[in-house]
Amino acid sequence: MSLAAHSTGEEVEFPWHAEPSFNCFGCSPRNPVGLKLKMRRLPDGDYATETVFSADYASYPGIVHGGIVHVLLDEVMGDTLALVHGMLAFSVTLRSKMLLPLRVGLPYLTTARITGRGNGVLHTEAEITGPDGEVHVMASGTFQPIRAEQAKNLMELDEATFGRVRHYFDHGTGES
Repeated sequence: MSLAAHSTGEEVEFPWHAEPSFNCFGCSPRNPVGLKLKMRRLPDGDYATETVFSADYASYPGIVHGGIVHVLLDEVMGDTLALVHGMLAFSVTLRSKMLLPLRVGLPYLTTARITGRGNGVLHTEAEITGPDGEVHVMASGTFQPIRAEQAKNLMELDEATFGRVRHYFDHGTGES
């Protein structure tokens, strides 16, 4: 998928952006140090985001830190699950193959899709391509839907906030 093809997709709104307590590093427009990702639904059903990293995210001069690359992959795969299934999920595994480093200042396209479900988890895949269309990173991940009680306790949600976001939790991962 080229960067130009990405622009043909329909931009989607993250429904949780209206929730002031959600300050996601990857997608929140309110997080001052976050990536502020914007996603598009592509004609083939995949989801994608274009990212240009500043030197603030570098490790070696001009090279994006590998941990930040993994944050990007985790975020796009998790957001894809949330947008398709209306659920929030914790990543259980993230496997990647770094083929080429990402450079600061260049546009990269991260594309993700859901590849399966079962045994209580959902499976995803993603890749990051550079401006020349060459694949820089390939990844797969498994995600476990967040249960309501986990969310309430781990996220320390008060009753009002919990009431507003409860519908994101307790989704099954059966084959239906």
